[in-house]
Amino acid sequence: MKKYLFLLLILLPYAGQAQTIISGVVKDETNKPVSEVNITIHEKGNKLMSGYVMTDNAGKYRLEYKGKSDSIIVAVSGFNVKKQSRVIANCSQDINFVIEMESIVLNEVKIKPPKIRQAGDTLNYLVESFSDINDRTIGDVLKKMPGIEVKDDGAILYQDKPINKFYIENADLLQGRYGIATNNIEAKDVATVQVLENHQPIKALKDRGFSEEAAINLKLKDSAKGTIIANAQVGAGASPLLWNNELTAMYITKKLQNITTYKGNNSGDDTGREQSSFYSNDMSQKSNKALLNIQSPSTPAISEKRYLDNQVNTVSLNNLWSLKKDYQLTANLNYLNDLQRRDSYALTEYYLAEENNLRIEEQLNSRLRKEKLNADIQLNANKTKYYFNNSLKLAGTWDRERGDAFSGDNVFQSLKKPDYSINNTFDMVKTKNKHTWTIYSFNGYNTISQTLSVQPLLHTQLFDSAQGSETMIQDVESESFSSYNKVSLGLGEKSLRQDYELSFRADIQRLKSKLHTGVLFDTADSLRNNLRQNKFEWIFKPVYSYAKGTKLNVSLSLPLSYIILSKNNKIAKDADDNTYFYINPSFFANYKISPFWETSLNYRYNNSMGSINDAYTGYIMSSYRNLLRNDGKLFKQQAQNAGLRLSYRNPLTTLFGTVYVDYFHNRANLLYDYYYQDILKVQSTIDMPNTTKGLNVYLSISKDIESLRSKVFLNGSYKNSQSSQINQGKVIDYSNQGFSLSPRIITNLGSVASVQYQFRYSQNESKIKTGGEKFKPIRSTSQDVQLNIFPTKSLIINLRYEHFYNNAIVSGSRSISFGDIRVKYKWKKVELMLDYTNVFNVKQFVSAFYNDVSRYYSSYDLRPAEVMLKARFKLK
Repeated sequence: MKKYLFLLLILLPYAGQAQTIISGVVKDETNKPVSEVNITIHEKGNKLMSGYVMTDNAGKYRLEYKGKSDSIIVAVSGFNVKKQSRVIANCSQDINFVIEMESIVLNEVKIKPPKIRQAGDTLNYLVESFSDINDRTIGDVLKKMPGIEVKDDGAILYQDKPINKFYIENADLLQGRYGIATNNIEAKDVATVQVLENHQPIKALKDRGFSEEAAINLKLKDSAKGTIIANAQVGAGASPLLWNNELTAMYITKKLQNITTYKGNNSGDDTGREQSSFYSNDMSQKSNKALLNIQSPSTPAISEKRYLDNQVNTVSLNNLWSLKKDYQLTANLNYLNDLQRRDSYALTEYYLAEENNLRIEEQLNSRLRKEKLNADIQLNANKTKYYFNNSLKLAGTWDRERGDAFSGDNVFQSLKKPDYSINNTFDMVKTKNKHTWTIYSFNGYNTISQTLSVQPLLHTQLFDSAQGSETMIQDVESESFSSYNKVSLGLGEKSLRQDYELSFRADIQRLKSKLHTGVLFDTADSLRNNLRQNKFEWIFKPVYSYAKGTKLNVSLSLPLSYIILSKNNKIAKDADDNTYFYINPSFFANYKISPFWETSLNYRYNNSMGSINDAYTGYIMSSYRNLLRNDGKLFKQQAQNAGLRLSYRNPLTTLFGTVYVDYFHNRANLLYDYYYQDILKVQSTIDMPNTTKGLNVYLSISKDIESLRSKVFLNGSYKNSQSSQINQGKVIDYSNQGFSLSPRIITNLGSVASVQYQFRYSQNESKIKTGGEKFKPIRSTSQDVQLNIFPTKSLIINLRYEHFYNNAIVSGSRSISFGDIRVKYKWKKVELMLDYTNVFNVKQFVSAFYNDVSRYYSSYDLRPAEVMLKARFKLK
């Protein structure tokens, strides 16, 4: 408790500072509320603005002033609005305005709207202010907006935090798979991108809890609403024979939303990525982890377009119906079928204490057939005092993979891992006066059946009788049922709030495995597993929150957890039941220093224990040169995490910035032990207390510099971690350290061209603390420059050059360069695109990196120089 008292003492000075709240309503002469007019605060005799806000749709505003002036000036202004100001005393009060409209005579003056407008907690990014004729989809424009970051996998962050919702016209059509929208909705159809700061998706919980996450809402142009927008693309090229086809349709109204897409290509576009869900609170995404894999090439850290050898077809059907009484019905169906080929040379070097390092060289290739089907249906009502949601999700994957590994022996690998799941989520919230009732229930079932076959029979010492067989076969079957149910009661609202939650969670898991040769002989017990693990948990979670307007938000959570863990290892004839009692406190504080500056502090202490994948005692061959087992003891970990964030955002100057510092300290009771027998790595767990700790620092800055017609971005990170592992019976304490820096600039060169340049620098190094050995740092850089030329409104020429450097490459050139050319010509409703990629016909990409106490070096086969002609045309 001393830690929490210390944190509260830090925040008390902030809570005690004087704060003036000025609020009110702005109406016109007909008594109608007026939205989007400016309200400002100035100290008397000082022209410097002390606060700024715009009225919302109801004409309401709320401003905070923290200062010592006896008198302050509140002013209202706006386009065609006669300016008014009032001198008031420095105390909290309501100030209402009745404005007068006035005509403004402009003598050939062009009014340019602000690029970013603020209205309450909503930032409105004007799309046409950030786009040019080279941008096709809204995703292209999002990458140019200050404060917003689009990751390589399509995830969207605002001020370095993932968004919690993605709306189209205030409706969540895609249920987290918003890559379907960002990659298919055309930029010219979107008027505004809204960032909803501190967004609480459940209306009934608004003002009853603080959210530090934001949401994004796309406001379409009137011309894009109530009409079918359909586009098609066909493409063909060489070499080899290439194809790239698309068909998309969108229909958006208040009562119905639909986005339907088909995409197929063999030209390196991973369209299946659009179907990934990015909602972090979606329990349906948390299924069993596959234990088996084939030894296949690791993908290089370059654009996927350069190396992905695929044959992909994807279909996505998404519908949302607005029903009576504010209910919505959403249905989503997504299908993926893809064949991916990979080829590379790999060198892996393991550090062995007091011995020569082990080097394993492999020539690897694999063929992965991915097939996946997801179907979701959801009924939702989101009202100010009532929330209802029921979501049913079904998913199935049928992945099959084959591969060859050449490392002294020619090894053939084959893996099948079908995966099926079904789950249902029910959530209901009801409020009355100062009381809030919540009922939540999640129930899900998941099953995975995996079979890994390896030829020839490499490790004969594992089998008593292997005559007549040249194959090792690893079978693994796992299934799990999860149920999480809770009820909660909230008392109070706004300033002081108490929430009491009682929940029950059940995780029932089964795991069976067998490593054999396929012949009819009994398998040794050491190569089999048959166990069940049932975990039942009761949780009482009180949460105490304090808010002082929007200035200060503090919450303390003290969940008490009682666990009954039942394990039954039928092979070892070992069954036991144990009980555990944990307290997992957490603390969060957010302080709004000014309208532009904000800081937050969080601390979390969490006890966790291993799943059934940490409990098996028989060997499992996870790949042809990896054997895994555990000692049967329960894995337990105590994790502490503390973070401090400082952020700045000024829509008026379009300057956004965030610094985040995160420290973690984890203690566990078991340590991994790695023992190497030639190329075979045997992994087991040893009962040995150990600690992992580290520090992470993240930085991001972005701004639109209108005077230079430029947008600048800067991202940086620093990571330092310390941990331990056992190699060949020796304990190795090691540390990893790395940092990266990445500036990016986009500049418009008048109306005839634009240029984009991005530079990335990273450095990583590992140190063996036990013996004092320090590995040579790996330094890498990349540069990406793109010149877009617009000779006419119909013709666009894109020239791109990329350069990569890695100092750890010991054979061949440390530098690699790529070039691309694209020519686009628009004629009426048709757009022709001619792509010439990998102009220099680079065959391989060489990379090197560290991981724990291992070093990895790879040379990955790339796509050759290719030419493709695509025609894109509007169907309707």
